[in-house]
Amino acid sequence: MQIQLEKTLDVEVVEGQLAELWKQIAGDSESEGDVAVMRARVANLLVFVTNESLLNEVHEMMLDLTAIHPSRVLMMLGLYEAPDRDIEMSVESYCQTDKRTGARRLCCEEVILNAQGSFVSELPSATLPLLVSDLSTFLWWRHVVQTSDKVFSSLLRATDRLVIDSAEFADTRRDLLEINQLFAGGHSRRAGISDLNWARLTSWRGLLADFYDVAAYETLLDNIDRVRVDYVGPERDPESVAPQALLIAGWLASRLGWELADEQRVQEKSQTTSFNFRGVDNRAIKLELNRVEQGAHKPGRLAQVELLASGAESGGERASFVVARSADNLHLLTEAKLGSDTQRGRVLPVRNRSAAQLLSREMEILCNDQIYQEAVAMAARMIDRSASLS
Repeated sequence: MQIQLEKTLDVEVVEGQLAELWKQIAGDSESEGDVAVMRARVANLLVFVTNESLLNEVHEMMLDLTAIHPSRVLMMLGLYEAPDRDIEMSVESYCQTDKRTGARRLCCEEVILNAQGSFVSELPSATLPLLVSDLSTFLWWRHVVQTSDKVFSSLLRATDRLVIDSAEFADTRRDLLEINQLFAGGHSRRAGISDLNWARLTSWRGLLADFYDVAAYETLLDNIDRVRVDYVGPERDPESVAPQALLIAGWLASRLGWELADEQRVQEKSQTTSFNFRGVDNRAIKLELNRVEQGAHKPGRLAQVELLASGAESGGERASFVVARSADNLHLLTEAKLGSDTQRGRVLPVRNRSAAQLLSREMEILCNDQIYQEAVAMAARMIDRSASLS
């Protein structure tokens, strides 16, 4: 149920209309013989989008999300390039229904604010007074992240957690550097930062870390001298390095204490970008980010990560440790090759969680992910070495 409001920024008018909306819902339920409908709010969710397509996409997922985290959703559509038009507002309800009877059980509310041209800058002043006090506030920002953007900075100051999705980055180099600047500038002390694309890498990180739990692999892993990350190019810019590839590379390097070599020259040829690192024992490590054909894989996703110990420097055994996505895109597979011996490892189903499921998990967290922050910082240092990552 959606109700269009008269042009107004009066909070009392909006709250009054929301109250009237709930009366209508309760009255409808009573007339249909249903039990009382519960109005629930455990969080504020701010969502900022810049086109109608994203607005509709978010609308479709709100019913699933609010079933887990009943929220007051404040949806902002900012059409920067459109002719000037003052803010228009409407209110809407989301109701969970009993699967057997169809009766409404729990309902949440959404306020939609649309603005065009110069009036986009006024969205924070119209939106923030509508926040429910004493509830955690999350900002899902689905636009270019710029600390200089007044709309972004105003909303961020009122937020407990910022949620982004680096899979949506239009410019990998610029946007990852901007996220690193958010951390470096102290913004993360006021609001935690979540990246849905980082959450998609959880299984990859877990499987790679599992190799280090096997005592027989310890010496070989200590002599890793090459890492190869295969990825599919991002949908928006297929020729650029995927954010997932940079994040997993930054995670590996930061967790294992590697640093970019001072004498390094980033090597680029065809579809591969190479970086030189130094391990904690001053061991030379070559890290390659390699773009592969899409096949069954989704744009911007990892296809395979391989850790290789050639044995050249130590005179030891050659070994490789691989986490790969299966050809049918349904599983993640691990494999260890020790000389001529191949050891098959774990097989995990690819979960392919929806954006609603990923966002729901992030709304259970308020603190910063220090490991993500360090991975981004390392990825930013890698980007600084290569202007071609844009």
